Parts: sequence; structure tokens; C-alpha cells
Amino acid sequence: MNPVPLSLPVRAADAAALADLVLQITGRGPLTDAARHQLAARLGSLSLTSFTTLPWSLAADPSAPQTFYVAVDAKEPWLLHIAPEASPASALFPKPTLIGRMRTPFGAEVVVNAVPFGPADLEAIATYAERLDRAIHPRPQGNQALLIAAVREPDVAFLQFRAVQRKYGLNVAAFEAEVTPELTWAAARHGWRDGFSALGVTRTEALDFDSAVSVRKGSRLMDINFNLPGEGFSNAEEVRVALRRLRDEDVAVQAITVRLAANLGPEVKEMQEMARQFGALIRVEGSPEHSDAWLAALGAGATGRLYYRMHPEQPVERIAEIAGFLRG
Repeated sequence: MNPVPLSLPVRAADAAALADLVLQITGRGPLTDAARHQLAARLGSLSLTSFTTLPWSLAADPSAPQTFYVAVDAKEPWLLHIAPEASPASALFPKPTLIGRMRTPFGAEVVVNAVPFGPADLEAIATYAERLDRAIHPRPQGNQALLIAAVREPDVAFLQFRAVQRKYGLNVAAFEAEVTPELTWAAARHGWRDGFSALGVTRTEALDFDSAVSVRKGSRLMDINFNLPGEGFSNAEEVRVALRRLRDEDVAVQAITVRLAANLGPEVKEMQEMARQFGALIRVEGSPEHSDAWLAALGAGATGRLYYRMHPEQPVERIAEIAGFLRG
């Protein structure tokens, strides 16, 4: 463990208050999402001044009962290690910064350490994902009816995905971007354990029939985006022919990219209904020119069954708002 620095990354009193609340709500049973819900609901009562807590990141050490980790934002991002004072030092994150050994407001004796946990702290990110909480890894989402794929800023995107889940009860989380430690870090910070698709990990893009067949023969764990270059598919009959041909090759496509006119008409519903007969979603490329009215018309026409890929110039902060339009 590192010696106590002259300037701690968080106030010891704040850390003690958070530790006390975590130990209260977790009790002595296994950590559950209900406990994370309680933590999120009760954080406001603490009046913490030196950091902001990300309650969904709360994870239990699998080898040490009543030992927990939770991400916080101070001047820098940190992962706080909270344990009863008599607990042995954790082997997961060597040489943490000691915040203090203290008695909480309700009398529990705890030790709190801090581990640097920013997007560049690769070893800490890997440890969290592989040894602390593997549920944050991406996994296929072929049965989801509405997906919104972000292409950048995963930390902001997960915050938006959480807002959609709270407001509408929908998991729309997807990424079409290179899978980097930053993506894993964002999933850990926001405690995303409900599954999300990620291009290259759970989802791949096929640009022609041969590549779709090749992907399916190589792995049946991958969802497939079928994105024909050029004009693409612009009506229900073209969608039917393409998906029928792939089905005959024993290839199940989760999303087929369609081209839509500026003025949406009945073809949206027709293509969606045809894709649905083959167990697929229509996939639409986003654009900064898509107005709220256009998005609402798309959602209504697709009846909420849709894969929408955000454009790099569309603000990630609008994901929750866009989901409201697209859910039909």
C-alpha cells in the first residue's frame, strides 16, 4: 500500500460516510442490483463535497466478503476500496492510496483505499473486468427490439443508455466503434451488466452475401449487420429477397441496413414487417439532418423495432432523447 500522501484524492470524512452507507445497504448477503438502487437513491442524503459517486459501479470482491469497490469522480477518476478494518489487504489492486482507517458515523470500523481508475489505467480496468465483475463485458443482443449504436464517447453514451433504461425500461445499448479499454472502463463506471453489443466483439458487419456466410460459418456467437454498399435496400421486396437468400444459406441476420427517403412513407413499415418475418431489424444510418419529427416518424413506422446507428456528428448526449422518438 502506498503511504498516505499530503493531499488525499478524496476527503476522509466523505469516504467514511460513503463506506457506512455501502455497508448498511449491502448487509451480509450477496450484492444485488436492489442494493445498487438503494445506493443511488440515498446518495443525496450524504452531502459529499470531494467526489461524485457512480453507484452502479458498486462491485463486491469475490474472494473477500463485505469488501466492495465503487467508482468515484474527484479531480481524477478513482475506484474506492471499502472493507471492514480487520479485513486483509486486497490482492486485486496492489499499492492503493490509503484514505484512512476510520470509524463511520454509525460506528463501523472500516478501511478505505483509492485506486487510480481513469481511461488510461489499463491494468486497473483489466482487473475490474476480468477478476471483479465480468458481467460488464459485451454480449449479443439479437432479441432486442430497439438498439441505438453509439460511435464515440462511451462514458457519455452509457450515461444516456442508463437514462433510457430508467425512463422507458429499455436496453438500447450498442456500439459501432473500436473496442478499447475506454469502452470497458465506461461500462465498469456505469455498471452496465445488462448486455450491450459491440462491433467486432458480439456484432460484425457483412458487406456482401459471401462475407455473411463466412462470418456465420466462423462463429454462431456473432450477430450480423448486413450492409450492402451502394444504393442498398430501399423497399420490402429487396429486403425479402436478401434475407430469404441468406436464410437458405442458414445465415440469420440481426439487422439489415435500409435506405430511406427524406420524406418517410409506408415503405418503412413494410420493410420492418418484412425484416421481422426473418427475425431481423431494419438498420438505419443516423444523420445530423434527422429532425425530431423525422425520428418520430421513423419510430412510428418501424413500431419501435429498429437498429439506429448514430452519426459521428450527432451529439451523444441526445441518445436518450432520440430513444424517446424511436421507441414508437
